[in-house]
Amino acid sequence: MRVIVTGGGTGGHIYPALAIARGLMQRDPRAEVLYVGTKRGLEKDIVAREGLPFRAVEVEGLQRRISLSALRTAWLAVSGVWAARRIVREFRPDIVVGTGGYVVAPVVFGAYTAHVKTAILEMDARAGLANRLAARVVDVVMLGMEDATGAFSRVRRVVTTGNPRATEVTRVTAERKEAAAAELNLPDRGFVVTIFGGSRGASPLNQAVLEWLRVSPRVGTHVVWITGQVHYEQMSEALGDTSGVTVTPFFHDMPALLTRTSLLISRAGATTLAEITALGVPAILIPSPYVTHRHQDDNAAVLKNAGAAVVLDEEQLDGEALRKEVDSLLGNRFRLEEMAGASRRLGHPEALSRILAEIDRMVTLAKL
Repeated sequence: MRVIVTGGGTGGHIYPALAIARGLMQRDPRAEVLYVGTKRGLEKDIVAREGLPFRAVEVEGLQRRISLSALRTAWLAVSGVWAARRIVREFRPDIVVGTGGYVVAPVVFGAYTAHVKTAILEMDARAGLANRLAARVVDVVMLGMEDATGAFSRVRRVVTTGNPRATEVTRVTAERKEAAAAELNLPDRGFVVTIFGGSRGASPLNQAVLEWLRVSPRVGTHVVWITGQVHYEQMSEALGDTSGVTVTPFFHDMPALLTRTSLLISRAGATTLAEITALGVPAILIPSPYVTHRHQDDNAAVLKNAGAAVVLDEEQLDGEALRKEVDSLLGNRFRLEEMAGASRRLGHPEALSRILAEIDRMVTLAKL
């Protein structure tokens, strides 16, 4: 089988695409996978570390105001379709699978013009613009959250599969768990609170965490604070040497850390939520107000309404508000267990097998 995967801009789009690629190659070592992204996003470097072949198309995020910049973006969108079509014709895939980000639309349209089967995976509760555009021509839309169904009412096939990272996080080996515990100085027992503001970090969240950790005792609790590279030096120096806290700019094996996490404090990115619901990790979510259409608010609402998470508004966030929520949850083991159960009921640990089944179905149809 030959497959093009495409998705870009942020880790939330890239890592699910890589999870699909790994799933295909693990199932069949003869499978050939090409990753198509942009040169400007994070995907080029991340994909290179995975050892996958990579091709780039030049595209930019769509703009809604008329300007010279918007005209340039429109031109790149059109030229991007033809560049993607050339890549598709050269690689001759059986199917093209997109996972979000503005690179998806031109690649899917390029595949459509070359008469190649296409699929997209929408991870968020509110569908992104690129995926909504691509959905006009795709053969199947796969959903990470069922709440996004309404955006694809005119698509010929829509199926809730879950996010493939949900499967990967349930397959963490004992060796990886031990390595993570050793690297982060995790205790053998007791609560572990993990704080994660996304791949680039989140300044308001980091500031609130700093205020909380400076004043709050943490008996029987270990805190892992992932600040993001940009904020690490400032936050680490401001906190100083503090018992029971590990401060790090980045951690490469989040699935291994999440298996040991009692409570997660984080943004509400779809991939993070897919991982914690697969494991049943209770959460305090602070949705980012800076993402397009504030779609993280919708993601967080899914977990809040199910009883799996507490949601805090960034505008009201400070050290005291964070302390109250953390103390309330860690002091009530019964509530934590209820939240964990609610989280697991939302999870899709079988997501990868469902996605691969949809890919197989499309490839089979193409050969009929």
